[in-house]
Amino acid sequence: MVTANQSPSDAELWNAFRRGDSQAYESIYRRYSPALFSYGKRLTSDYDLVRDTVQDVFVEIWQRRENLTDLQTIKFYLFRVFRNAITKTLKRHEEPFDWGQVLSGDFLSPSAESLLTEEENYQDRMGRLRKGIDQLPGRQKEAIMLCFFDDMSNEEIALVMGIQSQSVINHLSRALQFLRDTVVGWIMMAAWIEF
Repeated sequence: MVTANQSPSDAELWNAFRRGDSQAYESIYRRYSPALFSYGKRLTSDYDLVRDTVQDVFVEIWQRRENLTDLQTIKFYLFRVFRNAITKTLKRHEEPFDWGQVLSGDFLSPSAESLLTEEENYQDRMGRLRKGIDQLPGRQKEAIMLCFFDDMSNEEIALVMGIQSQSVINHLSRALQFLRDTVVGWIMMAAWIEF
């Protein structure tokens, strides 16, 4: 049994959950549902659908817990299940699913503190970066998002996107090369990655 005072590893938490430990299940939910909700908000503006899909994912894994395999990290597994579920739902509702919308929004806008400390042309550079990201093909946008905004490794991105690790590397390389060459140059790319 996992207690509230412990901070178990993903593997320990997952194994306890698979044995039916409701505290482990609750810990997994508290630890990962905010990240899933944040990810979902970048996929669609229907926040009720995102919330429902997050709930559905957790209901599904609880019902299937005894048949689930061992995991070392829970995050990318949940991201993949969530991505598949929300994509299927959006297709069923025949809503256009545009990965171009994934990287637009307030989270690319600088914070008030950084606005005060940055030079005047910061907004112009960020605007050019947003336009450059909008020009990327869908898979490259998704790989960039998972890498830089969700802090996933290439292997985790591959599992979430259902592609090979080498494909992830290719998507990221092409996207970064395009942004460096076409949009912002080496210096601005470095500033964005730190952002």
